[in-house]
Amino acid sequence: MNKKKKLPITILKSLESFVNLTGEKFKIIDPKDNLLNVLDIDNTSDFYFKIEQYKKMQNGSFQFLMDRKPKNVNENGNHRGWIEIKNLEAQFKSWLNLLDQYETTESFFDDPVLKSNAERFFKKFDIIDENADKETFDLEQQIFLEQYLDESKEKLKKLKEKQPPEKVVEIEILEKETEQIKNALTIESKKKIMVRLSRFWGRAQKTGLQVIKEIFVSVTAELAKRIMLGP
Repeated sequence: MNKKKKLPITILKSLESFVNLTGEKFKIIDPKDNLLNVLDIDNTSDFYFKIEQYKKMQNGSFQFLMDRKPKNVNENGNHRGWIEIKNLEAQFKSWLNLLDQYETTESFFDDPVLKSNAERFFKKFDIIDENADKETFDLEQQIFLEQYLDESKEKLKKLKEKQPPEKVVEIEILEKETEQIKNALTIESKKKIMVRLSRFWGRAQKTGLQVIKEIFVSVTAELAKRIMLGP
């Protein structure tokens, strides 16, 4: 039976605004056994916002079982509990506000070099498309990017040879990022993919000129043509 038709229309309508929702700080993924599953866009973060199930009260109203992390500004652990369905949007906005505060609050744990590198790459490949935050790259672009990432991973493997241990660790992080970006190509918007690629290139530049020259400089023209103009 269609899972959609197992749910009351009231529940479907309360979740409808999340169906095509996009943002720079989060990604909505397949809920699977949940009703809603939202993750922090930062791959190193374990923050999330979930709606696990619903229940109908004796008075006929509905509640959602929410699980989110972080809980609030004082506790970065998870918080799980029942909420009125009318409060779903407010709870989600509260969670987003916490992500914003983590992004904007400066600390000794930030990497200003990586951040500034990524910002420059993002500006370089700014996609002028009013639907860039909603639509994925087309099939030809996805295939091109998949091939580019596979080739970059192979180049990174070769670059690890005769490198000091600390440099090897950084290159291995880049290798993992190629797989993460590949897995997101068909499910995330153009803008989110460009955020991922910009961080990837920003980390590569910080790792060393030899690295960024191998995986970016040598293919800059083709990347710009395929990403910004299409096939």
